[in-house]
Amino acid sequence: MAPNWLSVNTMTNADLPRRRLIWLAHRFVETMNWVSPLFGRKRIENITTGELQRLQAKQDRSFVLVDARSEAEIAVSTIPDAIHQSDFSARQGELTGKLVIAFCTVGGRSLLFAQRCTEAGFESRNYAAGILGWCASGGQLVDPDGRPTSQVHTHSRLFDVPNGYERIC
Repeated sequence: MAPNWLSVNTMTNADLPRRRLIWLAHRFVETMNWVSPLFGRKRIENITTGELQRLQAKQDRSFVLVDARSEAEIAVSTIPDAIHQSDFSARQGELTGKLVIAFCTVGGRSLLFAQRCTEAGFESRNYAAGILGWCASGGQLVDPDGRPTSQVHTHSRLFDVPNGYERIC
């Protein structure tokens, strides 16, 4: 489901094209997940922003949050406590038995990563709202040194960020 900040009722005329694009990207990811079995892949259950926030607030160590975005995107910011997919691959043995929660910008790359994790034997979820949904909820971002930041790499100049955040591309 698309984040509330994408609601047509809250958009100004200037917002519509970019927010419609994000809405369309979310619909595309939902469709990719739905047709996955036709291509021999498993459907992946989504996790909501609220569910992820609750897990983080409890400091639940039964899951690992994996950022499926590029190194260039992560060099700007990420969600606190997330590891990059390359770190996950390097530490896969020690992470066995943990729930994998993957995210990217709008859910597509994280869906593919979660599917690969499922095929490797992990229980996986897709945080399909992605880092843009996290920002829409007012979630904190951190830079590579762990310091709070409001900058977010949007993967494409076509995607915008909610008020209070600075788009970097």
